[in-house]
Amino acid sequence: MPQAADRQQPHHQPASPPPVDRLTGTASSCRRPAPGTAADPFLISRRQRRRRATRRGDARRDTSQIRRIALTTRTWLAALASSSLALATALTVVTPAPASAAGDVGVNIIGGSDATESYPFAARTLTHYTDLGLTARCTASLVTVRGVIGVVINAHCISDLETGQAMPAADIDVQVGSTRLDQLTTLEVTKAVVNPEWDWATGTDRIADIAVMRVDPAGLALTGIRIGHQSGDHRKVRVLGWGKTSIDATQPPAVLQQLDTRLTARRHCATAGITAGEICVDDRNGAAPCFGDSGGPALGKNLRGTWVLLGSASRETSANCDGPTVYTDIDYWSDWITKALTEDVPRTHRHVAPGAAATFLSHVN
Repeated sequence: MPQAADRQQPHHQPASPPPVDRLTGTASSCRRPAPGTAADPFLISRRQRRRRATRRGDARRDTSQIRRIALTTRTWLAALASSSLALATALTVVTPAPASAAGDVGVNIIGGSDATESYPFAARTLTHYTDLGLTARCTASLVTVRGVIGVVINAHCISDLETGQAMPAADIDVQVGSTRLDQLTTLEVTKAVVNPEWDWATGTDRIADIAVMRVDPAGLALTGIRIGHQSGDHRKVRVLGWGKTSIDATQPPAVLQQLDTRLTARRHCATAGITAGEICVDDRNGAAPCFGDSGGPALGKNLRGTWVLLGSASRETSANCDGPTVYTDIDYWSDWITKALTEDVPRTHRHVAPGAAATFLSHVN
């Protein structure tokens, strides 16, 4: 066995003289980084290519996940008619159209508590599917953008169940003015606009579960909340809703519900197919939004200690409403929201299949 000193050494090219600094005339210490080191631009390029490939792979997996959990519109409607478990991912409450307000089933939060503040921006919506004899019930938020007060809600709450387009404004009611169910005032909707990218079924890189409405204030002094910026995981948030307070509940709560929790890493909402333009809100020891809480706000405090709107409830990761919840990131969509509320935006013409991804939080009956 040859001794260490006798082993063949790798061949190296003679070292080139160091470059000379033209200003000082002295040898410069600036040399090209050695191949394979962290500073090697070729190595960085390879790393970037690997990262991009990984991101593309993740995107493909996300798309595959969404497609696996997608339902056709007919399947969704049939499931609604046959089993409450069909709403395993949606937080919309769908119920037979009631003969009176007493039959309404609203949005509420499992494990939450009665509202401790007035929350003048909190709203409740009813979308009437007259031909089907169904009413979808959600939560929503009044927002103020450029001096205009409008309603921000999730697209699946006010979408036509077959075309995915916004329902006619005449088929939607918005209720505001109180945290008590029996003291809400119903307003007329004058315009409803669904984001043109809204699509549960095709597996695009963002679901765009977001919509806006304009309402006739009917002489009321409406108060809208301002849009805020979510600043990363673990930020404390408060969620509001008129939805179920228990998985078996058949009646809405008499009082708007609230729950203090926090944002969490997106990976915790992976089972619900979270996409760009969405945030993940953690459950709190099993306490979480549930059916009927769709569109409900996730609130944060700004530097002045004022509530701002961070998200609106889209869908659950658990059929039992005891896991993290996907919320639409309102700041991400703020430009579109502003344009839709302040300009005459045509109603969307894209065909979508509502209810095709994880668990909606609306309540349909």
